[in-house]
Amino acid sequence: MIFDSRPSPARVSVAAAAMLPRWALWSLLLAYAVAGITGRDPWYHDDAASFGVMWTMAHGSALDWWLPNVVGAAFAEEGPLSFWVGAASIWLFGPLIGDAQAARLTCVLWFLLMAAGLWYATWRLARRDEAQPIAFAFGGEATPRDYGRMLADIALLLLIGTVGIVIRAHETTAETAAVAWVSVALFGLALSLDRFASGALACGFALGALALTRGPAPAAFLLIGVCVAGGILLRANRRWEFAAIVSAIACALFAVWPIVAYALDATAADYYFAAWRDWAGESVRFPSAAHLGWVVRNVFWYTWPLWPLAAWTMWSWRQALRAPHIAVASVPTILLFIALLTSNAANEASLILTVPPLVILAAFGATTLRRAAESVLDWFAIVAFSFLALAVWAYYVAVMTGAPPKMAASIARLTPGFVPPLIAPALLIATVVTIAWLALVTWRVRINPPMLWRGPILAAGGLAMLWIVLAALFMPSVNYNRSYAPLAIEVARRIAALDGADACVLAHRLRSSHRAVFAFHGGLRFAAERDNADCGFALHRDTRRSQLDDDPPPGSWQLVWRGGLPTRPDETFRIYRRARQ
Repeated sequence: MIFDSRPSPARVSVAAAAMLPRWALWSLLLAYAVAGITGRDPWYHDDAASFGVMWTMAHGSALDWWLPNVVGAAFAEEGPLSFWVGAASIWLFGPLIGDAQAARLTCVLWFLLMAAGLWYATWRLARRDEAQPIAFAFGGEATPRDYGRMLADIALLLLIGTVGIVIRAHETTAETAAVAWVSVALFGLALSLDRFASGALACGFALGALALTRGPAPAAFLLIGVCVAGGILLRANRRWEFAAIVSAIACALFAVWPIVAYALDATAADYYFAAWRDWAGESVRFPSAAHLGWVVRNVFWYTWPLWPLAAWTMWSWRQALRAPHIAVASVPTILLFIALLTSNAANEASLILTVPPLVILAAFGATTLRRAAESVLDWFAIVAFSFLALAVWAYYVAVMTGAPPKMAASIARLTPGFVPPLIAPALLIATVVTIAWLALVTWRVRINPPMLWRGPILAAGGLAMLWIVLAALFMPSVNYNRSYAPLAIEVARRIAALDGADACVLAHRLRSSHRAVFAFHGGLRFAAERDNADCGFALHRDTRRSQLDDDPPPGSWQLVWRGGLPTRPDETFRIYRRARQ
């Protein structure tokens, strides 16, 4: 029996809202964040390009910080904020742990900022009267404090358990930082409902930081989303004030970048921002059929298990869609999906930004699931992740022993010529994590605990276990497949043998990621983008997937070397030497 007039579908007892042990939550967060960022080189393509910008900043001039470039080639995309943080990390920690590892420390920073923003946003929303579960006739319902903490913990667990973000969260790309700023913006919007000035300031700062990270398009769509949500939730005399404060702070923060860049070098800034404006203008387009098809094919697996829980939230709370805990997340979700549909490329850069509001929506859906549905999701996580873990271990045994031969051959095709080492500490880590997963599964099956976070912790624990085991057992093999370090060292050795180690090299048909890895690993001195006429050598990339890069460098050149990576047989690099007149 219940006595409550609020339109709340949530029924949560004290036992269901029991606290998740802090040591377990923090251990899971840190293990997930740290796994996969050590023991590897910058990976082609986005990871290496972003690292190249950070590395150039850290070892370059002040102008390199304000006009992002990769060893002389303008990187006129996105914004400089995430690169500034990465460059600062290289400058501070690079001498101790290496530049590549120092840059990847920012992955941990952005993930923790993302987690903090989502936890506190969910916590503030869940403690409001509109979100409270119904009161039981004889008491025993969860208190607002316990209920809020439980839902905030569930939000973090669902974030860790989201399938699509696991690789991006461990790469030095701007997308990781952008998701963190989206999370902070949602926190600012939730905070503004109780503390208007502080919330508007935090929201405006986060939106400005998002524009400095991913460019104006996603920030503009999210700005519309938070202003619409604010218009729904705030008092009439606060709505326009909120929109004005948030917009002003965001624009002022973003404007610092071009103002300082033009003050340093107006000519170079003109050249850079002309290219940047072209990129920004092309980043929003009318969606094509191919783009819509890509979104449909990828959005459901990428945002699993968020989207079914978020959809259930909208249905179960359908009589309270204007309540803060629904509107704060649902309106930005809609606008960010519009940004995804109108983006100019079918990739994860826009899709990943939809994750934070979906996490908040999904967390509130967990409180209204029926017991049977909860059990289905629990068992799906148990079976799926246990099977995948078994497959990972089977492939590892095959790689190390050669049996079963078909499994060993499938890995060998991806890493031709590579003999994986037996790394005892990594094997121990993978074993311990697998045992911890089995213990978690045993706890769920034998005890069948009443806590509502038991399902989300299975999703989070299963995906974290799988990622950690993969990183521990297969990092050398994956690094061999995706690293350009051996090729860069070989190219540098060839050029040094012909004309010394400090020879000028013209980059022809190289992407930003190639410039980064050849400069970092090989120490090649590439000519600046607008100053390459006198270089004695040219490095040319040719891929079989396109005929647009078959032409040699302009001028009179002599081919002196050709080679490539065994893991990329469709890609050839050529060294040309300028013909003597």
